[in-house]
Amino acid sequence: GEARTMSSRSMLAFVAMLIACASTANAVGELKPVDYGEVVAVEHFNIDGVIDARGMRGTRMSDIKITVVLNGGQKIATRPRADGTFRILDVPPGIHFLDTFALGYTFPPITLKLLTNGKLQAEYAEDPDELPATDPLRLRPVSTAEYFEARAAASPMAMLKNPMVLMVLMTVLMAWGMPKMIENMDPEELKMMQERMGSQPTMQDILSGKATADAAKPKTGAERRAEQRAT
Repeated sequence: GEARTMSSRSMLAFVAMLIACASTANAVGELKPVDYGEVVAVEHFNIDGVIDARGMRGTRMSDIKITVVLNGGQKIATRPRADGTFRILDVPPGIHFLDTFALGYTFPPITLKLLTNGKLQAEYAEDPDELPATDPLRLRPVSTAEYFEARAAASPMAMLKNPMVLMVLMTVLMAWGMPKMIENMDPEELKMMQERMGSQPTMQDILSGKATADAAKPKTGAERRAEQRAT
């Protein structure tokens, strides 16, 4: 009886091993469990592409970097060969993001959708209606990149917008035009203007308080007659 029980247990263990092997065989090429309960694809694919370097003068292919950010956050990077072709290795199925860097040029970001059968679908992230070629994946710059702002050339009109320049110009005009205005004035008007300017307090008098004290003094008859003549 005990021998029969041992034989039954051995048979059950053998059957369980066969079932496990069969399930593992079915999982090859599809999905397998990994740590933390995640499930990833076993089969990865390569993405072939080419850089459309027309118009990229002075740019070496080795200076261009192509990076694929996987949907899990990992990054796969590569650089094109001298003829512009490149290959991104071991890319799992899923939706990924491709970014291309080349000094002096701007490449549009691309969203990649890699199916489980290895077929690639791509679209521009900023313009989903326009689809890039995918067999092979063709990358081309859309514009040149300006890293420094060109210095504006000196302009007389721009200088006239400066308040300090305007103040200097007004001072020069007054210094040049005032003597000519005085020469053409009537002698009586010139004398009246001089009397008015002489009767007004200076800035020093205002700060010292002398102007206030003089204003409080009663005016003499000559001063009153001078004011009447001025008016």
